[in-house]
Amino acid sequence: MKRFLLSLLLFFVFSHALKAENSYRFSVDLTKCVKDKLLVELITPEIITETAIYRIPKIVPGTYEVYNFGRFVSNFKAFDTLGNEMLIEKLDINSWKILNSKSLKNISYEVEDTWDTELKEPYVFEPGGSNFEAGKNFVLNSHCLFGYFDDMKLIPYQINVTRPSEFYGTCSLTDVVTNNNVDTYSVSNYMDLQDAPMMYNVPDTTILNIGSSEVIISVYSQNKITTSKFIAQQISEILFAQQEYLGGKLPIKKYAYLIYLTPTGGISGASGALEHSYSSVYFLPEMDQKYLAQTIRDVSAHEFFHIVTPLNIHAEQIGNFNYNDPQMSKHLWLYEGTTEYASGLVQIKYGNMSLSDYLQVIESKISGSKSFNDSVPFTVMSEGCLKMYKNQYNNVYQKGALIGLCLDIQLRYLSDGKYGLQELMNDLSKTYGKNKSFKDEELFDQIVKLTFPEIGEFFKSHVEGSKPLPLKEMLELVGIGYGTSSLEKNISIGGVSIGLNSASGKLMLVNTASMDDFGRMMGYEEYDELLKFNGKKITSQNVQEVIEGFIKNAKEGDNLTVVVLRRKSKNSKPKKIKLKAKLIPVLPPASNSLIVLPGATEQQLKLRADWIGKH
Repeated sequence: MKRFLLSLLLFFVFSHALKAENSYRFSVDLTKCVKDKLLVELITPEIITETAIYRIPKIVPGTYEVYNFGRFVSNFKAFDTLGNEMLIEKLDINSWKILNSKSLKNISYEVEDTWDTELKEPYVFEPGGSNFEAGKNFVLNSHCLFGYFDDMKLIPYQINVTRPSEFYGTCSLTDVVTNNNVDTYSVSNYMDLQDAPMMYNVPDTTILNIGSSEVIISVYSQNKITTSKFIAQQISEILFAQQEYLGGKLPIKKYAYLIYLTPTGGISGASGALEHSYSSVYFLPEMDQKYLAQTIRDVSAHEFFHIVTPLNIHAEQIGNFNYNDPQMSKHLWLYEGTTEYASGLVQIKYGNMSLSDYLQVIESKISGSKSFNDSVPFTVMSEGCLKMYKNQYNNVYQKGALIGLCLDIQLRYLSDGKYGLQELMNDLSKTYGKNKSFKDEELFDQIVKLTFPEIGEFFKSHVEGSKPLPLKEMLELVGIGYGTSSLEKNISIGGVSIGLNSASGKLMLVNTASMDDFGRMMGYEEYDELLKFNGKKITSQNVQEVIEGFIKNAKEGDNLTVVVLRRKSKNSKPKKIKLKAKLIPVLPPASNSLIVLPGATEQQLKLRADWIGKH
């Protein structure tokens, strides 16, 4: 009996070991890149069915675009345990059917990179694609190279990458073993593999320690226009602010920035980044470092926040993503909208942005959202973003962010400033988490349980419904005026646009189309060159200081005297003219402009401070 129990125990241990070994074992050799192609080889897991279907993704999370990555695969072959080539049938652009698959042992195929392909559109947005530059750089998004068998995405993967001896591979995966020039990555399933892009090149890396998290920045700049050290300096403040925003601790052990800088642009015609749970891939133009720094700060603030959603807050459609027959969640307002909103909020709340700059960010979202169809409920647009509402998708970064803003302010108002979107996202992360998905139809109810009944009405009217967002009402709660009905009359210099006369080098009125009542009293005319402003000589160097100083100190009834050189046309002979009038307050023209209301109440000021900090 004891021998029987021992044998039974050994059987289960041995069976478990066999099961653990049943994994995908891929190999790719970067030293053998020929004509922008790499050979991918796979020792397959055990197949127990008579036929097996191998797939390369049609679409991946975060792109919201059907790219059909299988079209970059060629020379697909399958071999049995004796090394004989097996019969295969290509089912569609992304799928291969292998017959008699119980004897399957190996698969091999070639993959062409997407960055300079000669294939027709749709061109792949570079951060979501692959780049094979022999001896220079390799960007390996896993979904471009590695696939899966139907119903076998949840078993382990091992990826062996042979690299040139001088190259270094940057990736967010933590289970990595290096032996000579071979890096071996291990992950528990296909979703985790697809979520972990790699970049190989001569190393330029910098590591930041943010609390207990390691953030690695890897840069490839063709003309060495910048370094990883410089970029690390530019984004460190944002990362520390995000750590504070998320409660003092980042929900990750390791995060990787993979940054590729190019002087020529890409075939997609776009630049930017693609987020992953623990990393992000950047494709940006080489530019002056000061402009590059701000671009990376802005993009980074958005992409890094995806460590919250969809990593810890996601729908079933994302948690068990179907790469070849995807179903979209109706909650893009959450995945992209609140992430975009939080990327600006964290900057102003923790001292990396001024109030005036932040109001300009909101203004740009308001303006941008007006180019989309506001009559389509946001949940409907989200579900149909791959087909019917494909041209409306980019509204997630405009109206989606404004949904986040309105939700945040309303939560603060209802909780007397104590609870906002920041706290809601933290509670949702605790409710769900990396391994638990929410049901699309239950999310709003769950949020109402965590917050207030009024929030349910907000979702019903403005997210599930087509009622316009209550921007004016929400912003006025925090003492911000939006639209002419909430604005007070202010001192104006005339509502004219000032530019530079390239011929004379002097300042000139270049547009009087929006001239207000005071401008008409002054008698401004287009092409007037500005010489003096209330007795002060005015130049391109001091114009902002002179005009802003005047507006700040002027009062109704004061005289304004402006000396101009008047031209009837750009090239006519000028004549010096003195223009004079008594100041009258005027109402700004209707626009998307936001202003800080000068008569804000204590309650408005308190709520604004709870919302964005004291400014």
